[in-house]
Amino acid sequence: MNFEQEINELENLNLNEDFKIYKGKIPIFFSSSHTMIQKREDGTVKLSEPYTKAIALYLNKYHNVYSIIKNKDTGIDSNKDNYDEYNIEMRRVIKENDIKLVIDLHGASKNRDFDIEFGTLNNLTADFSTIRELEEAFIENGITNIQHNNPFKGGAITKGIYALDNIEIIQLEINGKYRDKENIILLESLINSLINFIRQYDEYINR
Repeated sequence: MNFEQEINELENLNLNEDFKIYKGKIPIFFSSSHTMIQKREDGTVKLSEPYTKAIALYLNKYHNVYSIIKNKDTGIDSNKDNYDEYNIEMRRVIKENDIKLVIDLHGASKNRDFDIEFGTLNNLTADFSTIRELEEAFIENGITNIQHNNPFKGGAITKGIYALDNIEIIQLEINGKYRDKENIILLESLINSLINFIRQYDEYINR
């Protein structure tokens, strides 16, 4: 199975649970909470963020990180309410498994003027060295238009995890052109960036 077949199979994987946690061995936790169409309290609709699910599943399957995938609309946006079950279970797994870093995956519109944006509550939630290492992993794969905390500083997931001790978190906004089924090569370059970062981070914390 080639990369395109694999990533689309993971994206279309049907999970029966509201959300599912996949454990790994490397203490990095990828979160994907906006994988489905959600109805807001005011009756409007929030569209899904394609391939955020597949990215998290792929990295768990092949690179031994932890992942949590929300698969059903529970009536609560987990990045607006950090007391929902998704967030509560996520924090439990973090504590029980000594997770060091959370990367909260989100999808931005193709119209945004960045490739990637890091949300860290204005540089509070992650060390400079971690941010720089992740930046360099993207740049090495040709993903160079990287912004910070403008306009997305981090939502409820970021704020809830920031309150924990000894844990870093980055909300990662990914431009839609890197999540386009018609241009899988860009998605592959994004995933390769994350793979390189995972390896470097794992080596660093095990020195």
